[in-house]
Amino acid sequence: MIQCPWCGQEIELVDQECPECKTEVLPEHLMGSNGETNALEDAEADTADLDIETVIMNEFKCSKCGHDECITDELAMNGTGISKIMDINYHHFLFVSCTHCGFVEIYNPDVLRGYKSGKLSTVMDILFGR
Repeated sequence: MIQCPWCGQEIELVDQECPECKTEVLPEHLMGSNGETNALEDAEADTADLDIETVIMNEFKCSKCGHDECITDELAMNGTGISKIMDINYHHFLFVSCTHCGFVEIYNPDVLRGYKSGKLSTVMDILFGR
């Protein structure tokens, strides 16, 4: 049993993959007890400067077919009530499509980023309409 460096669970590897988080765990990922940084810290440092779409594209693995290439696109939608009447699109979603099988996963970028995004596009939508 080892501790997965990605999800922190005590696991037994299955084909060099954590059965909990489905992330590849290599021997170099387990280093760090002798003062070296581990791969999780390195990955967090590497992704800190990237936008969320780039991070998703770099770490994508299709949950349907296992393919690792995708395309992303952001979509804005209006809600109900006054936003529908005035056609104000303030709901933003990130669509991630597998390039092999076409399976689509939908993410809320506000949750992934940790803050509300799309304020500029909402203001532009109010000022200029469609």
